[in-house]
Amino acid sequence: MKKLFRPAALIALASALSGCSKEHHPSPNPDPGKPFIVQVVNNGETRGAEISAVSAFKMVGVQGTSNMWMDNFLFTNSGSGWAAAGHENLHWPGGTDKHTFYATCDNTDAAPAIENGKFVYTVPSDVFAQKDLLVSLSEDNEDGTPVSLLFKHALSSVKFKIGFDKEARGGDYNLHFHVTKITLHHVATKGTFDFANYASAPWTVDPEDAGYEDIVVELKTPVDFTPSAVSEFISLDGNIDGEIYVMPHKPTPWDTDGTYGHPLNNSYIGVTCQVVEYYPETFYDLAGLDENSDEEDYDDAQYMYINVYKGYGSTDNDDWLNDQVIGVHIPTASDWAEHVILESTLKHRNAEAAANGTEDNVEEIFIPLEMTNGFGFNKTNLINVRMDKMKYDNGKDFYAPHSPIIPINP
Repeated sequence: MKKLFRPAALIALASALSGCSKEHHPSPNPDPGKPFIVQVVNNGETRGAEISAVSAFKMVGVQGTSNMWMDNFLFTNSGSGWAAAGHENLHWPGGTDKHTFYATCDNTDAAPAIENGKFVYTVPSDVFAQKDLLVSLSEDNEDGTPVSLLFKHALSSVKFKIGFDKEARGGDYNLHFHVTKITLHHVATKGTFDFANYASAPWTVDPEDAGYEDIVVELKTPVDFTPSAVSEFISLDGNIDGEIYVMPHKPTPWDTDGTYGHPLNNSYIGVTCQVVEYYPETFYDLAGLDENSDEEDYDDAQYMYINVYKGYGSTDNDDWLNDQVIGVHIPTASDWAEHVILESTLKHRNAEAAANGTEDNVEEIFIPLEMTNGFGFNKTNLINVRMDKMKYDNGKDFYAPHSPIIPINP
C-alpha cells in the first residue's frame, strides 16, 4: 500500500512582482496592479495514487472581509506556467487590506467549490470511486506579495491490521480464521468543511444529513491466521487496492455488551470470514471409547464418524480413531446456541475444511466500531480488527460458552 500519511504538497504561489512598466499616454484607466503569477512546487508527499503530483486546484481570494476578487478560479498548467482558466492575465486588485486565500484540490475541475469560506463534500462509499482531497488556507497576505499554500489532506484515510488477541480471551484457542472481506458499516460520508476552523476541527457532520453508508473493503488475497499477541497482528497494506477514505467524524459504536437483545445499530465492523475450531480431543476420546468398549461401541462410533462427522480418514483401519474433530462456525446463525459442525481430519485442515467452508459457510460477524478520537482531519487511522471481540448480529458474544448440538441420527 502507500507510505504513511504526511502533510501533502507544498504549493507556493509566488508573484514575479517585477512591476509593470506603465506607458505614459493619455488614458483614464487605473493601474491594473501587479500580475499574479503562480508557481507550483510538489514535494512528493501526497497520499494515494490519485494525487502524486498536483495538476489542478481551485482557489478563492478575498480582500479584507468581503471583497472576493478570485471566485473558485481553476488553476492548471499547460506546460508554460500556471494560469487561472479564463483569467490568464490575472492581476492583484490593489489596496491596503490583507488577503485570504482558500484552495481545494482533487486534480480535476470537480474539486469542491468554496462559498462563504465553506464547502460541502460527500465521500463515495465505493472505494474505487474515491479520490484524495487536499485543502489549504493562507491568511494575512499583503497585496502584491508572494503567497504560499501548504496543502493538507481534507479526509481521513484508513489502514487495517487484523488478528485475535489471545491474551484478551485468557490464553490459547484452537482457532483458525479465514477472512475475505472487511466492511465499515454505517459511517458518515457527507459533511461541511469550514475554513474558519481549519487548524483543528474544520468538519461538521449533521447526523440527520450524514449520508451514512457501508464501505466495503475486498481483500485481494484471503488472510489466514491463528490467535497471537496484538503486536503480531497482520497488516493488510498491499492486500487492498488503493487508499480507503472516510469523512472525518466520530462514529457512534454499536451499543452491545455481549448479551442477547442488542441488535445491530450505529457503527460497526463486519468481517466476512470462516472460523475453524479444533477440538482438543481425538475422535476416540470424543466417542467415549476405552478399553472396556466392545465391538458394538466401535461400530456405533465408526458409523457416527462416517455419517455424522463425515470424516475423511481411512475406515479400513483404526486411523479414524485418532482424528481430531474440526468445527466450522457460521457466525450469523440466528440461534446462537449452535452454528453448524462440519467435520474433517486434521490433515485436511486447509485442503478440505477451510476450502469447503469458504464456499459454503463464510458469513459476516460484527465488531463495534469503537474509536476514542474518531476519524481525524488530515490523519491516517489504523484500525486493529479484533476478532477476539466478535459478536453475533443479536449482540451475543461470539465466544461465550456453549454446548454444540450435534445430530445423532443419520
